[in-house]
Amino acid sequence: MKCVAIGDMFVSEKAFAKVLKNSDLFDSYEGFSWKEDLDRVKTRSLIRKIETEGSRAYELPSEIQNAIMDTDVLFMHMAPVNGDLIANSKNLKYIISARGGVENIDIDAAKQKGITVIHCPMHNAHGVAELTLGLMICESRNISRADTALKNGVWREKYPNSGEIKEIRSCKIGIIGFGTIGQLVADLLKPFHCEIYVSDPFVDSKIIENKGCIPLSKEELLSKCDIVTLHGRIGPNDPPIIGERELELMSEKSYLINTARAVLVDMKALTKALKEKKIRGAAIDVFPKEPLDPDDEIMKLDNCTLTNHRGGDTIDSYERSPEIMIEQLREVLMTGKTKYMIR
Repeated sequence: MKCVAIGDMFVSEKAFAKVLKNSDLFDSYEGFSWKEDLDRVKTRSLIRKIETEGSRAYELPSEIQNAIMDTDVLFMHMAPVNGDLIANSKNLKYIISARGGVENIDIDAAKQKGITVIHCPMHNAHGVAELTLGLMICESRNISRADTALKNGVWREKYPNSGEIKEIRSCKIGIIGFGTIGQLVADLLKPFHCEIYVSDPFVDSKIIENKGCIPLSKEELLSKCDIVTLHGRIGPNDPPIIGERELELMSEKSYLINTARAVLVDMKALTKALKEKKIRGAAIDVFPKEPLDPDDEIMKLDNCTLTNHRGGDTIDSYERSPEIMIEQLREVLMTGKTKYMIR
């Protein structure tokens, strides 16, 4: 089999080559770099464009398109793979993405040609899950607020939740979206001995229960839980998972955590809810516009913790991606299936 790999600003072509070039699975390897030199600001814009416009957000250079036309296996991360590219491919059997999301791949076109798509939601799953727990504790225990005050010479005693601070073990935690990251968050929460509730219409309730969690509808979860964390996905034209209506369902003493996608939350509605204290607090790692505007209203609020898209920013998240990808391909070739296969 021939394989082509398209490296980018996160997973370099060198990282792909290190794993793929000498693999016994392939007769030949061809590697390319796509927008590998983008800085952080331009990268955030690229991600937002792909998440909103999908596989047609960008056109790949002709040399990459020509290489894909006669390859058997395509490895990539952010590079867009649209319907025309798939239709023109003669031998393509597998598209393997280092991402969890597949917005940059025309899945319908791949299905029509019988091409197997394998994605890699676990590549940054541990990093995002760890940050999620960190933000739960940071926001509810006022860690960043105390740090800021001390560094400004203030021994602060009064906080938005003073007198009503709960330990995680006393909280009802709600997880919306129970894929790889949602399940990891549940696993990491277990040593805290808290109650964990889950809402995900695409996951069988038995899977949720086997993880020691309680399945609920989104509405029930929002009204019941002290901390709600988001780990779902929506399509380009779908409404946010959390909008004004959903925020109204949440308790005045509850917190919202979003380390997933900016589009999952109506940020205007969230800012309004925080200002009016309709919920107690929030911790947000992803924003509709990145970098976040310094004049954004949410920057002025005391009852939220903000981080600048740090979820998957670990060495482990990207360096191991090609290894995980080839392991999944090998599993498919041997057994005909793998957990993260889309066909």
